[in-house]
Amino acid sequence: MQQATNLKSVLGLTDVLGIAIGQIIGAGVMSLTGIGIQMTGSGITPAFILSAIITLLTMFPIAILGSTLPTTGGMYQYTSRLLSPKIGIFWLLLFILLQVTLSLYALSFAQYLEGLLPGLPVRVVAFTLLTILFIVNIVGIKSASVIGNLMVIILIIALFCFIIFGLPHVNFGVFNIHSMLPEGFAGFFTAVGLVSFATGGAQVVAELGGEMKNPKRDIPIVIIVATIFVGLLYAFIASIAVGVLPIPEVAGRPLTSVAQEVLPTPIFIFFMVGGAMFALATTLNSTFTWVTKSLLVAIHDGYLPKKLGDVNKRFGTPHWLLLLFYIIGALPILTGVSLNVVAQLGTGISLIVFAFPALAVTQLPKKYPTAYNHSPFKLPYPMLVTIAAVAIIILLYQSYLLISDLNIGYIIGTLIYISVSAIIALISNNKNNISINDIRINTTQSFEKSNL
Repeated sequence: MQQATNLKSVLGLTDVLGIAIGQIIGAGVMSLTGIGIQMTGSGITPAFILSAIITLLTMFPIAILGSTLPTTGGMYQYTSRLLSPKIGIFWLLLFILLQVTLSLYALSFAQYLEGLLPGLPVRVVAFTLLTILFIVNIVGIKSASVIGNLMVIILIIALFCFIIFGLPHVNFGVFNIHSMLPEGFAGFFTAVGLVSFATGGAQVVAELGGEMKNPKRDIPIVIIVATIFVGLLYAFIASIAVGVLPIPEVAGRPLTSVAQEVLPTPIFIFFMVGGAMFALATTLNSTFTWVTKSLLVAIHDGYLPKKLGDVNKRFGTPHWLLLLFYIIGALPILTGVSLNVVAQLGTGISLIVFAFPALAVTQLPKKYPTAYNHSPFKLPYPMLVTIAAVAIIILLYQSYLLISDLNIGYIIGTLIYISVSAIIALISNNKNNISINDIRINTTQSFEKSNL
């Protein structure tokens, strides 16, 4: 695999953990907390905790796959090899669509900056940030990882400042049944589905198996540690968001008003920059880091032009694919698409995308019994199937909650795109006669050479 074998294996545990945390802590906690409060009041705190638990459950199949067969472009490979090549193409087309969320991170960043510097052109700032991080990732994944880790450290410090200064101001009396379930359990579970966008994200490290030094160990560790850490962090942030000011004043709003209430001015500015804006920037940076991997494998499979997968000889990065996703992220910014539409559509599609590896894991013991028997996450087959089924049901239900809430025009457009993608997948022909052995070769390379 020319394009994939040129990728450099440079990522250690701390690098990947930084990428995962940077991917999780982003637009969700900054822009969705207020919307979640609108749905379920002070129930937003247990909603974040339950969402993190559910997220771990839905990602467990990917952790099993990643620790058993680590490889570049993992989620595409697991879908195409363990299910079928045609299902893999369908997955890939949905995956490409969900990357419109690149614009979500850039636009949200610009909105927070505009809050500090009123009058700034939001879409110009968003486009500029997208361009800068595109260039950073062209220079190389290690450079992007170092910059991303620095931003993650500053981000976590800023969020802890919000928690430390905010906790003494919290009125814990708001955590009662009436305030936690103003819209009943329906509102609560809708909020849980919504904030899954905030607690999810660590599973993307499965895309980086070929660039990790010890993927078999690190993939499951990173998924579990990052999700638990961020879930607890969000619960504290949500408690402050809902417990300082009257609920009607924070419902549907970002964290800005609460931060102004509890933070001294210098700390408030640091929170806005190092917290809100860095959270969004780290997610955008992390997405550029992993988003090309599945397409590199699909190019090797013969479904996309070989030239598209060229890897830069100097930096070892797939510059044409990065440019493709840069354009996908830039289009909503340049065309004025609503931020809410991008968030709901992208997240809804992403949940469908993550359901495919959950189905693929049920085939793992049958097609790779030896590898599965040596997996650190080996489970009895009935339990494995049960976990996969529960994960799929949860993911599809959460996707329904998000997509069904869109304007009818967007719903119809999404259904048309999904239908066309299914047709393209059905009529596609794999040019390289892909077989299940391909994943074994790639996995062996990642074990023995760390050079997939």
